[in-house]
Amino acid sequence: MDDSANNGESGGDDDAGADQMHALARRLGALEAVLVIERRLRKLHKETSETLRAQLAAQTALAAQAQQVAPMQPIAPTQPIVPTQQTDLTVLRLPEPSRFDADATILASAAPARSASAPLPLRDRDAGVAAALAPGFALFEYRIDALLGQGGFGITYLATDVNLNVKVAIKEYLPASFAQRAGDHSVAPRWPEDVALYQTGLDSFLVEARTLATFRHPNIVRVGRFFEAHRTAYMVLDYERGESLRAWWPRHAAMPEQDLLGLLQPLLDGLAVVHASGFLHCDIKPDNIYVRKDDGTLVLLDFGAARQAVGAAPGLSGVVTPGYAPIEQYADGAQGPATDLYALGATLYWMISGAKPPAAPQRRDGSASMQPAAQVGQGRYGVPFLRALDWALEIDPARRPQSVQQLMHSLYADHAASLVLQDALRVGEVEAGPGRHSWRTIVDTPGLLKRHALHLGQALLRPASWPLMVKMSLAMVLAALLPMLITANYNLSGSVTALSGAELRNLERLAQSTAGRVGQLLADSRHLANYLATDDDFIAYLRQPDAPGKAVVESKLAKLIATNPDVHLMFLMDAQGTALVSSEPGVAGVNFKFREYFQQAMQGHAFTTGMVVGATEGKPGVYYSNPVYDASHKVIGAVVLRIKGATLATILDEVQDGAGRVPFMIDGDGVLIHHPRADQLYHSLGTLPVAELAHIVADQRFRRSQIDNLHMDALAHTLVGVTHAGNISYRSTISGVDEHAGYAPVRGHDWVVVVSEPRERFEAPLRHLYQQVLYSVGAVGLVFLVLALLFARSIVRPVARLTDAANALKDGDYERATIKVTSGDEIGRLARTFNVMIDVLRQRDREKRRGRSGAER
Repeated sequence: MDDSANNGESGGDDDAGADQMHALARRLGALEAVLVIERRLRKLHKETSETLRAQLAAQTALAAQAQQVAPMQPIAPTQPIVPTQQTDLTVLRLPEPSRFDADATILASAAPARSASAPLPLRDRDAGVAAALAPGFALFEYRIDALLGQGGFGITYLATDVNLNVKVAIKEYLPASFAQRAGDHSVAPRWPEDVALYQTGLDSFLVEARTLATFRHPNIVRVGRFFEAHRTAYMVLDYERGESLRAWWPRHAAMPEQDLLGLLQPLLDGLAVVHASGFLHCDIKPDNIYVRKDDGTLVLLDFGAARQAVGAAPGLSGVVTPGYAPIEQYADGAQGPATDLYALGATLYWMISGAKPPAAPQRRDGSASMQPAAQVGQGRYGVPFLRALDWALEIDPARRPQSVQQLMHSLYADHAASLVLQDALRVGEVEAGPGRHSWRTIVDTPGLLKRHALHLGQALLRPASWPLMVKMSLAMVLAALLPMLITANYNLSGSVTALSGAELRNLERLAQSTAGRVGQLLADSRHLANYLATDDDFIAYLRQPDAPGKAVVESKLAKLIATNPDVHLMFLMDAQGTALVSSEPGVAGVNFKFREYFQQAMQGHAFTTGMVVGATEGKPGVYYSNPVYDASHKVIGAVVLRIKGATLATILDEVQDGAGRVPFMIDGDGVLIHHPRADQLYHSLGTLPVAELAHIVADQRFRRSQIDNLHMDALAHTLVGVTHAGNISYRSTISGVDEHAGYAPVRGHDWVVVVSEPRERFEAPLRHLYQQVLYSVGAVGLVFLVLALLFARSIVRPVARLTDAANALKDGDYERATIKVTSGDEIGRLARTFNVMIDVLRQRDREKRRGRSGAER
């Protein structure tokens, strides 16, 4: 049993050992494969280093040979695709896998991942052939003479056309980063993964060649021919001596604006030709603009990034040069002429400031700011020129100029004479700024009117752009009507002022009259009280109250009440404040010693209360008390009269005339004790002191638990405590309108009577009269407008004919530009002069065009 167990364990150990050996063998095999790959990579690295050293030595030798071939001719690349020392590198963008680098704000492509496999084999790897073709090498009828320049995407040679014996520049497609030259001089991708990339670049190179071959302009580099050989492509270009704008401009940065514009005009003409052919350059920058040595003119180079205005070259997503590329080249947005104009504007910005603009994505997201050209070049360049640069550098493509002509009209606004006649005539029609148009452009283009309604409103706000007929008609109508309107307004203002003064004085007189009547009523009541206080029967009864004396007193009080309808109540009080006799039942026997009017009387003073609302009937009234003296002049009682509040209200309300005039009266605290509107009674005009407000509520004179505030503090400040009559204008919180008021104090009391009415009430007749005047002015103005239009038309029609002739001149139609003269006035003489000018300009333009066509040939 033990043996069998041991045998089983031994068999298991053998199987486990065998598995471990197999695993170890597989690992050793994998390690050997890794070592093989590492040895191959080391060998490849060594070969690459030797090749680069050989290329460097060959280039040095070629440079020395080139100096021997043409010792008197400066060697400069006619089309530096990628300059040897270039600060503004163009980044190739591929369809896949492209990405946006938020930190660097450069849209670039990730090179295809390299495999561990070996590069494609060369036919003669051991030959050590340099990348550049050697001098003397023959390409069809061309002989390579020297190396002009070598960059990341190709090599440019100085060559000789042996058939014509002329120098040319030949550009060869050889992207050094992913292609190499074999021993048989052919070019092939370095790695299998680069085949598609190499073919894409080759197609782009051929697109550039075909594009340049279609252009015929002295300021665009000319391609004589292009062909494919050695598994790559070649482009034959005119050879011209000079240097790039980047190298040339620092020595000429002090150039005046007019000279700079003269330098730019042919280049702009060439770019317009490119756009008119349906192509975009897509990589304008200082390195791609060449300055000829012979005449200093500019040439636009390197159309490797060129594309049709719609759609890109097959397989190529695009290229960007940070600082010069607009935002649509980063985001694969719709591109058009505005794309090249941004790059051109950035180039000009570099020329005037010494620094290129920040990259477009950084400008858009706010991570970098750009100082406007209007500030950078202030004082050195004209305002229109600088505004044109800022216009071209707008981030939004729709806000930039949409054609070379639009940009030129803004750039040359101060130097129109530098342009061809037709372009010079158009300068000023398009202002330097996005979305701005002249009056005629907006009015004559319905589609533009619909798209830019806001711009039309802006034009309407700029009288300088209005049609001449409108301005003349308005001027004549205003000249006729303004004096009438000014006179009418002056008369209205004077009449209102005079009427206001008269009405205020009238209200003041009404207030004085009403206050006098109220004061007279109070004075009559005082006289009656004084009479009763000296009546012997009243004095005898107070000294000896008895039934016969009471009957006599009651009889007299009844008669006085009957003959004085303004008095509501009379009663006689003894020295203890008890009412002994009263004209009204229920009062006799009641003690009123707490009343202020009794206390004042016992001190020997006649006293008149304010308005008091009765506790029983709830009606307002005024109490008047007078002391009663005995023979020794001792106060033995008091006579009290209560005057009806309704009588006072009748006097005040008589002022109303049913047309808005309002009388009211306030007491010494500024509380309304009379107003036609019952809901406004016992409100304070202004803010009352807290203690005074508490006292009014406590003594219950108005039977109110609170006194509301009308918030007319200025009016209260004027009226409370006034001692003389006057008038005032104020804003009423009761009626909600401006009012005039006259006021007067009530003699013998602290009351103030006010008579007020709305300001509109007495101004209404004048306003109506003024309205009639306006109607009259309007009718007269209509007549004047018709006459003015007829008169303006007689002047504007000849001017319109001149304008039409000028427009024809812009189109080069000299026959239609000639004006038929029908008058002998100043405009007729101007038309004759214009016709003479047309003849002269026709001849000069022919000569200028003839000279330009000769230069192109």
